[in-house]
Amino acid sequence: PNWEPSWSPGYTALTYVDTDVLGLGERADGSVLVKNLNQKLFSHAEQLAEELGIEQVRFNSSLLRYYGVIKNDDFRKTLYSLTAIIMLVIVIGSVALIYNAFAISVSERSRQLGMMASVGATRRQKRYSVLFEGMVIGAISIPLGIAAGLGGIGVTFAFISDILKNTFDMEEPLRDVATPMSILLSCLVSIVTILISTFIPARRASRISAIDAIRQAMDIKLTRRMVRTSRLVRWLFGIEAEIGLKNLKRHKRRYMATVFSLVISIVLFLSVSFFTENLVRSARMTTLGVNYDIQVHTYDDKPLKQEFVDAIVALEEVTEYNHMTEANGIWTWVERDQLAEPLRKQVEEGMIGLEDGRMAYTVKVYALEDEVLARYARQIGADPDRLLAEGTQPTPVIVIDGLKYRDDRGKFVETKALYTNVGDRLDLHLADWVMPEGEDVKDPDQETERVETPLGEVEVAALTDQMPMGAYPLNLGQVGIVVPKRVLEGWLDAADGGSIWVYSRLYLTSSSPSKTQEDIENMEYMDRLSYSVQNVHLSRKQDEQMILILSVFTYGFITLITLISIANILNTITTSIALRKREFAMLKSIGMTPQGFGKMIRYESIFYGLKALLYGLPLSFGVMLLIYNSLGNTFDYDFTVPWGSILIAVLAVFVIVGTAMMYSSAKVRKENIIDAIKQEVI
Repeated sequence: PNWEPSWSPGYTALTYVDTDVLGLGERADGSVLVKNLNQKLFSHAEQLAEELGIEQVRFNSSLLRYYGVIKNDDFRKTLYSLTAIIMLVIVIGSVALIYNAFAISVSERSRQLGMMASVGATRRQKRYSVLFEGMVIGAISIPLGIAAGLGGIGVTFAFISDILKNTFDMEEPLRDVATPMSILLSCLVSIVTILISTFIPARRASRISAIDAIRQAMDIKLTRRMVRTSRLVRWLFGIEAEIGLKNLKRHKRRYMATVFSLVISIVLFLSVSFFTENLVRSARMTTLGVNYDIQVHTYDDKPLKQEFVDAIVALEEVTEYNHMTEANGIWTWVERDQLAEPLRKQVEEGMIGLEDGRMAYTVKVYALEDEVLARYARQIGADPDRLLAEGTQPTPVIVIDGLKYRDDRGKFVETKALYTNVGDRLDLHLADWVMPEGEDVKDPDQETERVETPLGEVEVAALTDQMPMGAYPLNLGQVGIVVPKRVLEGWLDAADGGSIWVYSRLYLTSSSPSKTQEDIENMEYMDRLSYSVQNVHLSRKQDEQMILILSVFTYGFITLITLISIANILNTITTSIALRKREFAMLKSIGMTPQGFGKMIRYESIFYGLKALLYGLPLSFGVMLLIYNSLGNTFDYDFTVPWGSILIAVLAVFVIVGTAMMYSSAKVRKENIIDAIKQEVI
């Protein structure tokens, strides 16, 4: 079978159970297919097992998870809460987008409905006319939106279908299936949104008199205090900035609608970006992180012959290699405040004790060849010359302080292996347990004492969470250090064998792993009774493809949300500027120059952006914390502020707002002053 590696000590044999020859005392395994899958499956199966005297019930969790049936309560909480948060963010963003398209032009709608009232239209007729407009928009947009959504998913599936087949080892391609409930729900949400969006402007307009609606007296209610600005604004930025700020205060409804649009766009983008980044991060935590294609080693863990290594490395398909020696059995003492966070909690709860305020950490030593170490150092930003310099005391080392593991509750944890800084020192030693009289330990229950043999100090030259090729993730209570091979050889000589356990292995990446494996197995140095060649390319490829699939969906999601946000901002600002033609014409008529007009528009753009960021960033952080806490049911890692996404959002707000304002004002500039003042906004 494809799930059984070629180097297994035995092979699977599949046969059948003859129920006629089973005795009463014999045991058998039974498999059950369930028609209606739901969350009650687990309790029902366990209850049935108890009634029938079945010893053990196991569930095909990997299959059930695809149906959304999950036994793990923490994982289920994560799934449902994440779904709720993301759906809420999307629904609010969608509602804001549709509502804003109507709300920004409420002045135009009020005047139009006021004129209808002046010729005898009742409140009910005015309300129905606006609702009918919304119905027409919905009748066109809802079918187009559903078709576009299904088409977009279909195109995505077509592109990633082959990747999915390889990743999940399946033959059936993903199909675009539209359930009636999902379409009905989409339609209901859109209809309700359009009703709200159209009803509120109509309701506002129907409550004022026809004359007030035509004059738009309800839109601008000013007092001296409402448009007051600080003298500091004029002193710092000039009269244009003051006029721009007063304009925003005058048209408060329009101003708030624009700011609201920007805030929603910021929250949408940052929330979805944070969600997708953490989704990919969580997926990486669940994989082993295999970063090589082929492993070659001896069965007794003795060093590989150098001529054999040289012959393998010289193969044409080999793209990168690491002939690494790994050593275990070295210890270091770690102070309480340097312990990994989970260990510190266990100490506080009294689950584990300390010796003189310290804890013994096991040290995994990864010894690399000089060329490989130099390449690895450059990858993590360390100085290879310092690491490879001979005679340096204390010995400079790279410390691997990143830790990923799964705790007793099944939660995936990412934390620091220990808290230290570049320049700090670690004291390394060997530890043996002997009888007080110096006799050999024969009984594990005998009283023994710990004897430490110092190896010397090392200095932290660099910190990283990136493992060398072939190194597996550390466990809690371990720390990894990377050194040149000659350093480890010196420690082995000093220990004179001691309790250090050493093994050497060769790890490769290849452009053609299957051919490389075949070439290695056909070499004259190859002795199948002494050497093992393991090809883990398929496992590595599946992990990488899983991340790729998540990236396709998540970054596609970000792109869609970004386009919606940009469309929202452009629509809001261009409509707002178009409704201010008369205002701009009046400013020009009293002497504002084109340069002054452009300056005023630029300052308005800045004010819009600053106000939107003032509200949008805190709200975005709130949503990020909700997502982080939701993921905390299954994954445990530090909250990381997405500074890159925040910088993109800040720059994008000012660029998009400024571009939209300048583009719209450029069109307004071409208007004749007299015609613009005389023009009715209908």
